[in-house]
Amino acid sequence: MNRHTLHSRLGALLLALAGLVSPALAADEKATPETRITVREPLPYGHQIGDLVAREITVYPTDEAKLAVKSLPKPGRAGAWLELRSIEHESVDGGSRLRVEYQVTNVPETVRTVSLPEFAVPLERDGKLLRLPVNPSFITIAPMTPGTVLGRDRLVEIQDDTQAPPVSTAAEEQRIRYTLLAALLPLLALIYCWTPWERLIRPQRPFARALREASRLRDAADETFWPAALKAMHRALDVTAGRTVFPGETQVLVVRHTAYARLEPEIAAWLDESRRVFFGEGGYPERGRRAELMRMLAQARAVERGIQ
Repeated sequence: MNRHTLHSRLGALLLALAGLVSPALAADEKATPETRITVREPLPYGHQIGDLVAREITVYPTDEAKLAVKSLPKPGRAGAWLELRSIEHESVDGGSRLRVEYQVTNVPETVRTVSLPEFAVPLERDGKLLRLPVNPSFITIAPMTPGTVLGRDRLVEIQDDTQAPPVSTAAEEQRIRYTLLAALLPLLALIYCWTPWERLIRPQRPFARALREASRLRDAADETFWPAALKAMHRALDVTAGRTVFPGETQVLVVRHTAYARLEPEIAAWLDESRRVFFGEGGYPERGRRAELMRMLAQARAVERGIQ
């Protein structure tokens, strides 16, 4: 057998083996189709700071794999130029659709081409995590203003801020007043309850007033002292008794205020003395009796204060 015949037989044998293997391989590929990914890219130009850039990625996994939602990237800074704002996902016929949204967060001095952050679709199959990378994409970012600005119309480098409209604060101010008033009421009530009013504001007691008036005139002449002092005594007796007390009617005072019983003889004597001064011969008591009148008024003042 020559060499040519041997080569021909070997070639026929290899072809026969290839015919047996090829149908089996075709059946395996049909049974396990590959995962497909389609990407809808954003507009590649015209972006500035603050603009939103979105990629729409649709993945069609095999029957054994599914999207691993918990393994998707978290929002945050994604490089010097972009920030990942959000990732939304939804189910579509035979797969899942992802909407990955970025925001431009930097300003170049001139137009700049940047690459979107690398992204891989996380898939879970048989308890294992697989990441299928997505082809990179590029966009251009422009500066906010051109390098040279014409100084006319509104195209100036610095513009005045627009005056903010006034905001009415009347309702808030009224609410603050009511709040302060409500906070002060307990404090005012506490001050009122604990203030010693009886020490700060002394009541105008009748005999105390009469004693002050008599004491103020103790060194005056008889014509000035005795009429004023006796009238002050009469006013104190009338106010205390609740009616006019005439000579011989001191019992009216004692009935209403029994504490004055021990002073009744002195009060009766001074009422008689007052009648003599105003309706008698017109003479005045001796100068030394001034102290006796003021002593009686002081004792009556002590009684009205509850001291005696």
